[in-house]
Amino acid sequence: MLPDLDVFNLAQQGQSTSSSGATKRKATEQLQKGDEPPEEDVEDNMPLFYCPGKRGFYSPIQGKASAERLNAFRNVGRFMGLCLLQNELCPLPFNRHVLKFILGRDIRFHDLAFFDPVIYESLRQLVVDAENRETASELFAALVLTFSIDLSAEEGAGYVELVPGGGDIEVSAGNLYSYVRRYSHYRMVSCQRKALENMRQGLFEVVPQGALDALTAEDFRLLLNGVGDINVQTLISYTSFNDESGETPSILQCFKRWLWAIVEKMTPLEKQDLVYFWTGSPALPASEDGFQPMPSVAIRPAGDSHLPSANTCISRLYVPLYSSKAILKSKLLLAIKTKNFGFV
Repeated sequence: MLPDLDVFNLAQQGQSTSSSGATKRKATEQLQKGDEPPEEDVEDNMPLFYCPGKRGFYSPIQGKASAERLNAFRNVGRFMGLCLLQNELCPLPFNRHVLKFILGRDIRFHDLAFFDPVIYESLRQLVVDAENRETASELFAALVLTFSIDLSAEEGAGYVELVPGGGDIEVSAGNLYSYVRRYSHYRMVSCQRKALENMRQGLFEVVPQGALDALTAEDFRLLLNGVGDINVQTLISYTSFNDESGETPSILQCFKRWLWAIVEKMTPLEKQDLVYFWTGSPALPASEDGFQPMPSVAIRPAGDSHLPSANTCISRLYVPLYSSKAILKSKLLLAIKTKNFGFV
């Protein structure tokens, strides 16, 4: 098993402590002299990733692209490679265009739907409206769009022209397709290119070049992050039971039915919490090969005062033989809310 990874600590990581301390000392000395620190010496401590669109899918924040920050992205790529080699799930799901860039695939306008669905829908509707030639001229006159873009803080902030002199080039029905392509490509790729390139470089330092050539972005996501929606029937087919209670087969069979009936009625988030509590991963692997070892449940002697526990290293869930289905449900839901792991 790879060590547990706190996704949010990874996403908030900036640069190494030593380099950060050196930067602080240098900036302080300059301020004592009455000078403003050069831009390249300003600390680059923004989070490494953010969620621009759908919650839970991350894109890189290049920041000022300092050497330390780009090396952090390279390390993320290496970690992804280790996950692939060791059949472990990466706990950081990326936006579709990030996966396509790593695979060397063309990134197109429709990929913007996964990155920023609100802007994508606005641009898509604009393309549809532009096809009505009778109202197109009035539409673009009212919008006053130019080949320029105002970037968010995560994308570098400031005003950027998509083409030389783009601030003076108005968008019209005739050049709309060019504008849409340039706009989407700049936001997804151009403003974060160095971060994406370093993630790709780090991955292929671990995984052989060409090993992922046959994969689509969807295939790559399944291998890297597993199946996000927990299918209970799939989980049942993966799971074996070990009896440590010494009870009769009929009682054990009834207990198993209680367990799966409870899991079946859990919300999607509760199912993810259960799998995370059980295996250390919030998702199921795309195939049985991804589980090493396969998940199991150990039924322990009766004890309504005890909570279920788990050993994530061997994907084993320990459940006391509770006296009722209601107690089993309440104890299981209470246990899976625990997000801290340790040795007991």
